[in-house]
Amino acid sequence: MNQESKELYNIDNSDVIKHVIFSLVNVSRPKTSSDYAWAIIKDLLNELNHSYSFLKYIVIDEIESLNDTIDDIDISLKINSVAPIEIGKAIQSFIDIYKIKMGTKAGYFFIQEFKEDLGINYNSIIKEMGVDLRLIELKEELSGISSQEIRIKDDVNSNIAFIEKKDL
Repeated sequence: MNQESKELYNIDNSDVIKHVIFSLVNVSRPKTSSDYAWAIIKDLLNELNHSYSFLKYIVIDEIESLNDTIDDIDISLKINSVAPIEIGKAIQSFIDIYKIKMGTKAGYFFIQEFKEDLGINYNSIIKEMGVDLRLIELKEELSGISSQEIRIKDDVNSNIAFIEKKDL
């Protein structure tokens, strides 16, 4: 994240991560139990800690004592010294694996709902960190279309390719 953006939003890594985690839980709660959504988060923190050692700075209260608020997430300020691009890689992994662990409960509109819950400012910040939620949405949309149903059409005048649905 460039210095100008950091000053514009005045948001630290710890705040960004808190909002990402809490938005994942918020979007999941209507589809599953709150305890299950938090359990996935705790599991992911342990699972991804070997790839992103700074995740050790994130602590979630015991599930039985959670209040379903953002304050259930405790993050050491040491995480603010981690490069934003590294935070972005961890967030990307977190989102990808979280969706897999949620399985069909995540639903088709999971990323769209997550984007809305996260808000415009945090979407902009994580995009600067390398996490493009619109690109993730697009990949999901395209993965639902088989190659027999689409064709790629090049626009020779603008050097842009379009995806068209084939007439079957």
